[in-house]
Amino acid sequence: MGKRLVSMGCVVVVAFAVFVTQYGLAKAEPITLKAVTAWPKTASEYKAFATFTDLVEQMVAKKYPGELKIQYIGGPEAVKTPDQVQALQRGMVDMVFTTTAYYVSVLPEVDSIKLSDFTPSEERSSGARAYINDIHEKKIGIYYLARLGLGTKFHLYLKKPIKSADLKGLNIRVSPMYLQAIKGLGGNPVVIPPTEVYVALERNVVDGYCWPAVGIRDWGWQKQTQYVVDPGFYNVPNPLLLNLKTWNNLPQKLKDLLTEAAIEAEKKVVAAFEELAKQERPLLLKESIQVIDLPAAEKEKFLKVAYDEGWKDVLAKNPETGAKLKELLTKKK
Repeated sequence: MGKRLVSMGCVVVVAFAVFVTQYGLAKAEPITLKAVTAWPKTASEYKAFATFTDLVEQMVAKKYPGELKIQYIGGPEAVKTPDQVQALQRGMVDMVFTTTAYYVSVLPEVDSIKLSDFTPSEERSSGARAYINDIHEKKIGIYYLARLGLGTKFHLYLKKPIKSADLKGLNIRVSPMYLQAIKGLGGNPVVIPPTEVYVALERNVVDGYCWPAVGIRDWGWQKQTQYVVDPGFYNVPNPLLLNLKTWNNLPQKLKDLLTEAAIEAEKKVVAAFEELAKQERPLLLKESIQVIDLPAAEKEKFLKVAYDEGWKDVLAKNPETGAKLKELLTKKK
C-alpha cells in the first residue's frame, strides 16, 4: 500500500511538473512593454531612447532578472508619427518616445515644455514634472515618465541669408513646435513631415526649416542648406510616455526601476547631446554651411518674439493650466 501511495505521489508530481512547464507557472513570463519612437533608429534622437532602454536592461539584469522587457516595435514605419500617442491611449502600444509637437492637438498644454528655462532634472526636482504628469493622467490617460530632452536648442536653417529677425517673404518648414515663432517673425510657416523636407528644399518649395542643433545630417538636409542662424531658441521637449493603465498595473518595484532609469537617463542624455552639439557645428562648417550670427539687438528681438508668441498661444488655449505651467517653467528674474 505504501509503495502504491509513493507511486501515485510520483505520478502527481510528474503531472504537475508537466503542467507547470506547459503553462509557464514555474517561471513567470517577463512583463513586456511594446515601444515605438517618433524617429527611426538612424536618427540622432533615437540615441536618447536607447540610453534609457540600455539602463533599464542593466538594472533589470541586476535586480530582477527576466521580469521586465522593453520590446522595440519600430519608429514611424511601424506606427505613423502623428498616430503614436493615440495608439498609446488605446493600448495598442505601451510606451512612446516622441516630441510634444506630435500630440499638441490632443493636449495643447504640452506646448509649454519647449519654453522651459530648466533641464529635465530641474523640472523633476521643482515639481514641474509632477504637475505635467498630472495633466497627462487626468486629460489623456497617459503617464509622463520622463523628458529625454536633448539639452540642445532649435535653430533656423536657411537657403537664403537674413540680416535681421525678419523672415518676411520666406517659406519656412515647421512642425507645430515652431509655428508661433516663425509667424511672429513674419515668415510663412509650411507644415510638412521630416520625410518630405529634402525634396521641398530641393524644389524651392521652402526656403528653410527649424530643427535641433543636432540631426540635420541624419536626413541629408545639409546638402540643401546654406546657412544656420544664431541664436538657438526653445528647448527640445521629447517626452517618454506610458499608457496609464499599463503603468498602474506594473508592480511597484518595476515602477521604481523605470523611474530610477528615467532619472539617470535624463542626466545622461542632456550631457551627451550637449557634447554632440559642440561636435556638430564644425561638421556643418565643413559642409560649407555659413553661420549667421545676428546682431545683439536682433538676437534679443528674435528670442523675445519666439518666447512671447509661444506663451501667448499656450495661455490663450489653457488660461488656468497655462499660467501654472509658466510659473513652474520660468526662471525668476
